[in-house]
Amino acid sequence: MNKGYPLLDALQMTGWDTKLKFTCDVLTQHLSAGHPIHEAFIKARFSLSVTNFLYFSQVHHNLSRSFQQCRDMLQLKKDYKEKFLKIIRYPVFLFVFLIIAFTILQRTVIPSFLHLFEGEKGGTFRLMIIIMHAMNGIAILVLLTGLLLIGIVIILPRMTLKKKLSLYERVSLLKLYHSYSVSLLFTTHLHSLLQAGLPLKNAIEMIQSHKKYELLSHYCKELLHELSNGKTFAQAVYSCPLFRPELTNIFHHTNDIEALKDELELLTEFFMEYLNQKITTWLHVIQPAFFIIIATVIILIYASIMLPLYQWMNQI
Repeated sequence: MNKGYPLLDALQMTGWDTKLKFTCDVLTQHLSAGHPIHEAFIKARFSLSVTNFLYFSQVHHNLSRSFQQCRDMLQLKKDYKEKFLKIIRYPVFLFVFLIIAFTILQRTVIPSFLHLFEGEKGGTFRLMIIIMHAMNGIAILVLLTGLLLIGIVIILPRMTLKKKLSLYERVSLLKLYHSYSVSLLFTTHLHSLLQAGLPLKNAIEMIQSHKKYELLSHYCKELLHELSNGKTFAQAVYSCPLFRPELTNIFHHTNDIEALKDELELLTEFFMEYLNQKITTWLHVIQPAFFIIIATVIILIYASIMLPLYQWMNQI
């Protein structure tokens, strides 16, 4: 499309790749039937993140840019997913092995040692009790963490928007993630719609009409409500607590639409770069954290076996 080919011709040429032919045929069929482009991509079973971006392309008509944004976003997700799996694979394998070893020790070795030293109240007996409770504590902590994550995945989509907002604003990690996520989406789409020539209020109404962005649509509704009450945009934006301060500051010192476009474009790049840095930092922290936990478990297992043996040898 960057070389000037119409969309249907571009799809036909892309379909020369046999792996993509079926997808291109589905897209061509729905586009030829007059369906909007985002609906055609939904029928072709593209991800929600892609179809959400293409929804706004029907207004700004810059399909090449929309496809470029989708490609960059998908590539970013793919790269970080591969990095995460690469970092987590070996520690998880070790951790599972240690859980199995710990379970065997709990059921066989440790009870035997506790029975052997049951009549004594020395340091070794107390230490073994402490080690056993420490390993039980680690196991319970890991189990609770896993259950919490599963609970969030299952329960969160079923919560009402009001409860979700309350949860996001109270939990620091969720607040950090969603503040950057919703701010990035808002700046990206608002910049695209302003570039297409829409007035600011109409652009907000367009974003609000897309219900797939539940949180963003709600915030745009709040903005429109505040604007209808006579507030300026700079004042109205404070009704959206998850918007980043960098975003709210723009509307305080920028009144000109052309200047606002440039500011939003720069802010979009800033949010993308900052998210990249944050995700990279977290990925670098995950592996050492896992190894520290694994090392602690190994030391506890080693102590639970060797200390009683040393005590027993001293008694001989």
